[in-house]
Amino acid sequence: MAISAFQLPQEVWFHVFRFLQPHEKGNIRSTCKFFKVVIDHPALWRKHTVVLKNIRSYDSQFWATLRRRRTTSVVVHKAGVKEWERLATALPFLTSLTIVQCSDPKTLCTIERFKDLRRLAIRSFQCPPGLAGVLASLGHLTNLCLCELSGAPGADLIGAVSKLSNLTTLLYHESDKPIPKKAFHTMLSSLPHLKHLSLKMGVLYGTLPGDYFILPKVNRDPNVIGEPCGSEFGLAKLELLSYMDPILPPAGLDGLQCLQSLTIEYRDRAVESDRCHLKTWLSKLPCLTELTVTRGYPLNVYARVIPRTLTSLSLPLVFLSLRDMQVVARQAPGLQHLHTDLWSSDGHACLRELPRLFCQLRTLSLRDLNVTEMDFLGLARLRYLEKLVLLDPNPGPSLELLGLIREFRERTNHGVQVVHSLPRGDPAACCCYLY
Repeated sequence: MAISAFQLPQEVWFHVFRFLQPHEKGNIRSTCKFFKVVIDHPALWRKHTVVLKNIRSYDSQFWATLRRRRTTSVVVHKAGVKEWERLATALPFLTSLTIVQCSDPKTLCTIERFKDLRRLAIRSFQCPPGLAGVLASLGHLTNLCLCELSGAPGADLIGAVSKLSNLTTLLYHESDKPIPKKAFHTMLSSLPHLKHLSLKMGVLYGTLPGDYFILPKVNRDPNVIGEPCGSEFGLAKLELLSYMDPILPPAGLDGLQCLQSLTIEYRDRAVESDRCHLKTWLSKLPCLTELTVTRGYPLNVYARVIPRTLTSLSLPLVFLSLRDMQVVARQAPGLQHLHTDLWSSDGHACLRELPRLFCQLRTLSLRDLNVTEMDFLGLARLRYLEKLVLLDPNPGPSLELLGLIREFRERTNHGVQVVHSLPRGDPAACCCYLY
């Protein structure tokens, strides 16, 4: 006998609906009261961020829906004092807050009302005088992003950040030049739990000191014990944005031997291989598992020093050849995640050889998909592949590509998730990332 859909446990519907996009959930929600209740369950919205661009236009029913869904992450655009008061009253349990283009200094007082706030991002902000004081009072924050703060007094901000001793993630993108070494060391020595650091390097006519990332032992917190690998600074993830050599010297990362993830986002392409400091850095990072390089030098400049421990490699806008990929395959035989744009004269050959070179791949992201049917379908030989992302600038796949995707799915027995779109950006993410 057939079972009514309404008799199925809610857990079954949660499992089905979690694969849907927000607008698809909204369409189902509007069909009946039963699905309205199911769709509004907090289990389906745990990682969802709501973007609020005109708070005064939202009615009480809208806020009631967000409360039922237990919305904990929002992005606020250009809100005044009254709008902030309404937000604090409606959603006092927010844990993640992103502020974009707010210029009224009185709104800062409202931030302190979110007692559960753990993540705060402030972007494109006309920095008011009281910002440093407000930041210093948010000692419970674990994640902080400061990006493009016009008129921000750097010394005051660094002093405020230094008081946030619980920070585990810091994205400091508010300046067009690196933080001076003394101020940088003062700040980092006050953040004993920091594991993820992202810096916008900007323009520097010269080179930072070789001990920029090495903190004097006298400044370390004596209550923090067990630093892995004997490192002076226990970072696990480092991102250097808008970087060009020689901002950091070859010994610039010597204090980060326990680094597990490194992102270098070059401002432009680089051709003078003898100036590439990445070669030296990689040779001194024995624990590295994730590497992302955007633009900069051709892959052949540093391919031979890629650590054997690497499991994830992302090379957007990096020129490479089949020979370079062969070197990488020998250097990192356990690679499981790869992103390449195939921007080279032998891009087709690279694609054709991927299943042989990187047989352990679980996720593969590709751009520039002007490839042959044989090369594309050959990716079905990647027996452990779980997700294939096709990063095409077109708004949608062509009929020809749709046909190839359909045949690829049949060859893999529909065991591989195929995504064809531009990457969907996180509305709460920093806009400084170029790619």
